[in-house]
Amino acid sequence: MRTTNEPTIFVNQIGHTPDEVKFAYIPVSAADALGAKTFSVVEKTGGNQVFSGNLQPCADDNAAGEPYFYADFSAFRGDPADESKQYQVRIGDSLSFPFVIQKNPYKDLYFSTLNYFKLSRCGQDLCHMDKALVYGTADEWKDVQGGWHDAGDYGRYVVAGAKSVMDLLLAYDFSKTSFDKFDILAEARFELEWMLRMQRDDGGVYHKVSCYHFCAFINPQDEKDRLVLAPVSTSATADFAGTCAYAAFYFDDSDPAFSAALTSAALKAQSYLDTHDDELYINPPEITTGGYGDRDVSDERYFALASLFVRTKQNDFLERALKIRREKESIPDEQDGHWRGWHEHYSWGCVSGYGTEILLENEALVRGACGGQVVEELKKHYLTQAEKSLEYAKKSVFGLDIPHFGWGSNGAVCDVAHVLMVAHKLCGKQEYADVAHRQISYILGCNPLNYCYVTGAGSKSPVKPHHRPSGASGNVMPGMLAGGPDEGLHDAYAKEHLQNLPPLKCYVDEQPSYSTNEIAIYWNSTFVYLLAALYF
Repeated sequence: MRTTNEPTIFVNQIGHTPDEVKFAYIPVSAADALGAKTFSVVEKTGGNQVFSGNLQPCADDNAAGEPYFYADFSAFRGDPADESKQYQVRIGDSLSFPFVIQKNPYKDLYFSTLNYFKLSRCGQDLCHMDKALVYGTADEWKDVQGGWHDAGDYGRYVVAGAKSVMDLLLAYDFSKTSFDKFDILAEARFELEWMLRMQRDDGGVYHKVSCYHFCAFINPQDEKDRLVLAPVSTSATADFAGTCAYAAFYFDDSDPAFSAALTSAALKAQSYLDTHDDELYINPPEITTGGYGDRDVSDERYFALASLFVRTKQNDFLERALKIRREKESIPDEQDGHWRGWHEHYSWGCVSGYGTEILLENEALVRGACGGQVVEELKKHYLTQAEKSLEYAKKSVFGLDIPHFGWGSNGAVCDVAHVLMVAHKLCGKQEYADVAHRQISYILGCNPLNYCYVTGAGSKSPVKPHHRPSGASGNVMPGMLAGGPDEGLHDAYAKEHLQNLPPLKCYVDEQPSYSTNEIAIYWNSTFVYLLAALYF
């Protein structure tokens, strides 16, 4: 929540590039109290005014809970002779938090959010070194060391890890020639090596490894309970196949043996999928850690087949992927109260976007296999979805392109922006990139709670995340994206403290609120992707 002595003007607390859209926001009630109809941008040191304009009314948006004005200073490009200058937005006698305008103001933030993965490594001769018991057996054990701790707990989940690896690989495509502070491929490989250990001899992939129950807020090396491998699932096996097949490309030159191992494991997983009906994961009664269950695994199967087609150039994989897609496209969007049809998504629970993006990245290969009509259909569908995102954004105070703020809404904001960035790449429409920029600004301070939602960044960021290493050590790990507002109030603390608040204010920086203030590898990874796509 906001305190009484902080600004009522909301800005991106990190900064902007000279060319991007730049907005500040203020509640109408606060502007009226200040008697203000105009705004200015001033230098933090000295207070010199460098830009001014009129406040404009925002869209009427119930999610924000009250009317807002916006200040558009996109035309101000900063001082190219001194990029170290800090600026503030002034409305009346009120000043915003400071920010910069630079060619790339996000390099340090990019490193911090990437380094979170290295800090979240499991094993490393420190923790969870024992073999895991295969659930349902008395004495079958498997070495599954490695991987990243998933979120605020110490479980490791294949579906979460697969999405995170895909985001990092796609981010690498943008930043590999202009960012040398972090070895993204080495970090992705660390997770991939763990994923390979999670595969069974018959090709099926265990859904997760964790203890039977969540531990207290202790350090990872202090969690001594037995590790257990949860049963194989279709979602884990298909995500594994799609991710390993795609990742193999990145190691063709540097490590052909590892690349071949990834490809072989992906084909083995697909063979398992071809001979088994859907195995939907539900936690066995003895296991109470995160479930990551998924009732519809058609998108995972599609992703696996699309990725394997591009890797192997076997047309059968493409034909089967397109068959899944067309069967889903024939289902109405709303049926029995549930969302159906086909949509490009990048969440852990729906990975269809990765499959389609891979196919569009390899347009010539798809055209050669089945003609240009399929490519044009994929592009048209993708751009139609991006247009719907623009429609949502125009109705939102802060330019957000999601209609609902649930558990992990900050990750969802970035995931939908991923669609916009692919659409921008497909057709060059600048409005897609502009709205994606606004998602970044929302995450970094342009929101009604005045939070930069990344720990250790900006002027006001979370200090009590639901994150066991931070809680146990008393030191908040930097570079973690908090889950953000959750209007469903899915934990007891949120229910007690956030009742009757508008959706965008359903967040609290307190450790017990896991539904608003936990962190997760797949929220960090999608934020990393968005930074890379926009700024490298």
